[in-house]
Amino acid sequence: MIFGVGTDLVELSRIRQTYERFGDHFVERLLMDEERTLFEQARDKGRFLAMRFAGKEATVKAMGTGFAHGVWIRDVGIVNNEWGRPLIIWSDRGRGVCQKLGIGEGHVSLTDDAGLIMAFAVVMNAPAEGARP
Repeated sequence: MIFGVGTDLVELSRIRQTYERFGDHFVERLLMDEERTLFEQARDKGRFLAMRFAGKEATVKAMGTGFAHGVWIRDVGIVNNEWGRPLIIWSDRGRGVCQKLGIGEGHVSLTDDAGLIMAFAVVMNAPAEGARP
């Protein structure tokens, strides 16, 4: 069952300007370690940051917490599987909030066009104790 859905829309230029202004400080505040490794490999750093920012925002909206109620921006991350599919990850604290709320896995889709980045996230209810997958 679906716990919640969330969307976010970000102007790429706004994130590029923030990155140009604050540089590594912005990166450190935004990205989890797992994301930072991918960021270092990215050709378009501004686009990478905008995609992650939108993905994180959509995810916390789906959780119903926003960046409050014990969830910080670095408690949610977006990485890619071997085929490039974006995957939601959580820090230990983020996972703790998910457990408290009854949230299991999450799914996210990211897209960009004409200077806009859009993310759509779905988080699922955690399976009931003793339930088979």
